[in-house]
Amino acid sequence: MKRLSKKTNLLIIGCLVILTVILFWVLRFEKNTVEDEYQFIDQIDQIESISIQSDQGFTIEKENQNWQVVDRLEVTDQEAVDQGLAALGQWVGKEVDVKRKDVGLEFPILSLKINYNDETANRLMIGHLDSAGTGYYIEDREQGNIYLVKRSLVEAFSFYPQAYLDSKILPWPINEIESILIDNGTEKIHLTKNSPYPEEETRANITGWFIEAPYHHYYHTAYSKMEEVLQGLQSFEMLELVAEDVSDWEEYGLDSSEFTIEFVTNNDRITLMMGTPATSQSYYARIDGEDQVFTLSNQLLEAFSYPASDYHDGYVKLLALDVMSQLEIKSDQLSFDMTIDQIDDETRDFIVDGKKIDEETWRKAYLSLAGLTASGIAEDASYQEPEVVIKSTIIHEKGEKEITLSLVDYNEDQYAAFIDQESDFLVDKADVEEMLTTIEEAIK
Repeated sequence: MKRLSKKTNLLIIGCLVILTVILFWVLRFEKNTVEDEYQFIDQIDQIESISIQSDQGFTIEKENQNWQVVDRLEVTDQEAVDQGLAALGQWVGKEVDVKRKDVGLEFPILSLKINYNDETANRLMIGHLDSAGTGYYIEDREQGNIYLVKRSLVEAFSFYPQAYLDSKILPWPINEIESILIDNGTEKIHLTKNSPYPEEETRANITGWFIEAPYHHYYHTAYSKMEEVLQGLQSFEMLELVAEDVSDWEEYGLDSSEFTIEFVTNNDRITLMMGTPATSQSYYARIDGEDQVFTLSNQLLEAFSYPASDYHDGYVKLLALDVMSQLEIKSDQLSFDMTIDQIDDETRDFIVDGKKIDEETWRKAYLSLAGLTASGIAEDASYQEPEVVIKSTIIHEKGEKEITLSLVDYNEDQYAAFIDQESDFLVDKADVEEMLTTIEEAIK
């Protein structure tokens, strides 16, 4: 084995010395960094109570080894409290040399008092964000020092009582809800995930929800409104449980209700009844058959307070072109019969009187038909000889289905749109005329 030269040995020893010095300073720097950070709370298991002083001030205290939000009737969520305490345990900060009045700590509007079982306490005052918006100034009044704490650490702890209460109203996961029935005193509105139509007939429905009542047929729902409804369901919680064991509902306007919402699953249902305003921002409410009164925010109820027309996506009958095998239009202005042959998953031949129509041209023209929108409600419309008949044949797993849209004269400017000889909506004649002209140009 070849021996290393003296020069090489010295070089190795020198490198080891340099690495040792570097490691020493790195460890020393890390130690100083840790020591420089002040940990506000290091005895989480010794905490007996926490008082949050703010515009929604509240106290959480331990009773018989369980946490309780003081003066609230709701069940306290033990896991949520434990998570809140764990978040507090992460609060660390570096001491800064600033004046109280300059960082919002002279008269703070938000503070915490943490009491321990040895009768000691922490009083933490929360001030302003720093100029970079990445940290809060927090003063420990017992220490008399001000520290800068990362914003993410502070905001991981909730300063609102609802975060520590079980305020859920609906007992099932939101995705189990199949129907929502709204009675707002003026209209009865039925929103549902179920329809009597083949899946192919409703393929253009991007929300997966339909509006049936107050209409004869099932129509696609508006994306924006259903998003609002579904987001509302994700946070469908009471503001506060006001009373239990209630037998006299009149005080809350709940002896009868002009606004109810019924939520239906495959095997259960709950009817929510709204009463009189509790505040300018909330209503009293209860679940039919139960004896509790709680409050709901106006903002939460807003998603369920629109007229039926707002939940409708606006289209008279929206069909996806790729599920069709035939399309026929008859009117004084235009009459034709189109055959649609599927070549493969992405290609189709559109043929009128033996002539193949350019696919891109036809798809653009078809939008004028699929996009016919309602311009009003057809009140007392009677079926008679239609001026325009549009027959669409769709292919589905059980065969074919023919859907007929008949446009019947209603007044000088509008047609009543009939499907299966029942009409819900009106269509502007000008829109129909423009549609027929667009399609006529496309099939020339």
